[in-house]
Amino acid sequence: MLRSRERTVLVLGGAAAALILLVFFAVIPGVSQVRTLSRASSLAERELAELRGMRPELEGLDREVRPRAARVAAAANASESTLSRLTATIQEAGFPPSSVILKSGGTRDGEYFSEESFDLKVDNITYMEALRLIARIENGPLPVVVRTAQLKSRYDDGRYLDTTFRLGFLKPSAK
Repeated sequence: MLRSRERTVLVLGGAAAALILLVFFAVIPGVSQVRTLSRASSLAERELAELRGMRPELEGLDREVRPRAARVAAAANASESTLSRLTATIQEAGFPPSSVILKSGGTRDGEYFSEESFDLKVDNITYMEALRLIARIENGPLPVVVRTAQLKSRYDDGRYLDTTFRLGFLKPSAK
C-alpha cells in the first residue's frame, strides 16, 4: 500500500495535471475567443458608425431613385417592344432616321431591376444637340439611363460629332 507521503505526492500531481489540462483546454481557448469577439465587436461598432454617417446620403439617393422606380413600373406594362419605344422617342427628337442607328446590346439582371442595353449611334450632330438628346432620353417618360457617351469630332467638319451612347432601359426584375 501507499504511504501517506506517496499519497500526498500522487494527489498533488493529479491536481497539477488536472490544472494544466484545464488551462490548456478551457482557459486559453476561452481567452482567445474573448479577444476574437472583442475585435469583431469593435469592427462592427466602427461599421455601424460609418453607416450612421452615410444615412443622409442614402436617404438622398433613395429620394432620387423613387421617381425613377415609379417610371420603371409604369413603363413595364406597355405592349410595344423596348426597341420600338426608344426609336419613337429618338424620332420625336427630330433626328433624321438615316443618321441614327440603334442596336440591342444584351440584358443585365440586378436585384430589383433588370437592364436591357442599347447602343445608339448618331452621326453629324452638334455638341448642344447631343446634350439635349441625353437630357431628353434621361428625363423623358421612358426609364432610360445613359451609361456612357463617346463623342468624336468629324474629320470633315470639326463643328459636328459622331456620337455613340450606351443606353440602359430599366425594367422590373423577374426575380
